[in-house]
Amino acid sequence: MFGQRHCKTALQDISKLEENTDLMSKPQDGFVSRFFNRPISRRITRFLLQFPIHPNAWTISIFALPLIACLFLVRGDYVSLVIGAAIFQAFSILDGCDGEIARAKNLESKFGERLDYFCDFAASLLYVLALGLGLHRSSEGMVCAVLITANELLLRAGKSKMLVASSSSHESFYTRHRGVIVHSGLLNLGDRFVWWLFQLTKRDMAVFVFLMLALIGLADWILHLWTIVAGASLVLSTIAAIRAGSGAGDIVPREPRS
Repeated sequence: MFGQRHCKTALQDISKLEENTDLMSKPQDGFVSRFFNRPISRRITRFLLQFPIHPNAWTISIFALPLIACLFLVRGDYVSLVIGAAIFQAFSILDGCDGEIARAKNLESKFGERLDYFCDFAASLLYVLALGLGLHRSSEGMVCAVLITANELLLRAGKSKMLVASSSSHESFYTRHRGVIVHSGLLNLGDRFVWWLFQLTKRDMAVFVFLMLALIGLADWILHLWTIVAGASLVLSTIAAIRAGSGAGDIVPREPRS
């Protein structure tokens, strides 16, 4: 009886995914997630829905991948760097399954969101630190890790001050980034420029590009680019936090375009 009920529930969950593509993706998905990661993760999720897997359990279980990847990255030779970068790409793909499972089973929660965020954040730190060791650039890896951490802490500390009302023009941005976009003055450069800037620096795009750099033997540039982006992000977050605290840079959200 239990097996029959579970099978019926699994089929309902799979059917729900197939009928509603919104359950399979998020407005914040970048190019790589939308056209490469999601098509793969959806197939995996359909298989996983046949089993009583909780999304949080999946989040924790796949965190083994970054740990394994680090063992390759610290070796520093070409093959090991490619394998390490490839494992992180696999982690990026599988990381989408927990959200898909949660949406299919109506198990979305704040705890699950925070757990997923923490694992992604920890994986990023492991990536730059292990790569720095492997390339004998430990100092650069540590600087990059500090910049990433400082930026994330600043975003969380100023979250309440920098929140802005949602609008259709911000749909592709995560909530914690909307305040930075508004208060930092980035919008003065134009909506289209800001949209492309964030699309090209999203995590899914970064991990994919890093794999390409490793494949062509330019693993050093993974650290260089990540450090540059992390530093620029910290500067923007700092400006946004200061202006949000002083009340400067506030704008009235525009009406959604038809």
